[in-house]
Amino acid sequence: MPRRAPERRSGAVISVAQILLRPLARLLARRTWLGTENLPPRGAVIACGNHSGPFDAIAYGHLLQASGAAPRFLAKESLFRVPVLGGLLRASGQIPVARGTARTARALDAAERALQRGELIMVFPEGTYTRDPHGWPMRPRLGAARLALRTGAPLLPIACWGSAALWPVGAVLPTPIPRAQLTLRVGSPIVPARREGETETQAAARLMAAVMGAITEMLAEIRGETPPSAVHDPRQDSHRPEEGWA
Repeated sequence: MPRRAPERRSGAVISVAQILLRPLARLLARRTWLGTENLPPRGAVIACGNHSGPFDAIAYGHLLQASGAAPRFLAKESLFRVPVLGGLLRASGQIPVARGTARTARALDAAERALQRGELIMVFPEGTYTRDPHGWPMRPRLGAARLALRTGAPLLPIACWGSAALWPVGAVLPTPIPRAQLTLRVGSPIVPARREGETETQAAARLMAAVMGAITEMLAEIRGETPPSAVHDPRQDSHRPEEGWA
């Protein structure tokens, strides 16, 4: 691979972590990557993926790193308070999101600065693991699209399937047997733009509907199944632990 531009480099912490994580990811799952040619070779990008289990960060990070772009994840702030892990996250430039607090704006500002430097950020627009009973994407939040509209960075939809089987939600560790099939597909970038007469909120809602629609369509192809006609709306759930933007 050609030498990466500075804004696409992973830094020392991630470079060292990959020595362990890449072989581990290959050991735990048979991987299939599709559509990697859709990843813009340079410039700011907001990658958006569905979120179904704890292994997602490793799966998306492996794909993007191997494709030439070191991602900066927007992750819940509680992870940054975990001993050792929190220090590694901060040292590697990941962005904490304090959900449901005034500090949420800090995450948006940090993400915007990263995009202005031409970096790639990775966002889970659903804000938490999907609570759709069959694992389909939920109704998204609008933060990623707002960032795209303010910075001009394209939104890059990515679908991931197999993560929840490999590492079920609530499990302490992955389930290595049977070896999982992990499939990720990168869609075409979506260029942000406001239509005449649209407010930012209206434009953001339209863009996120397009992003999640693309992810759902790719998931349907991967799974060989038809998605539900109605998207699960987490706002109607009685328990919503992920209150906030990301």
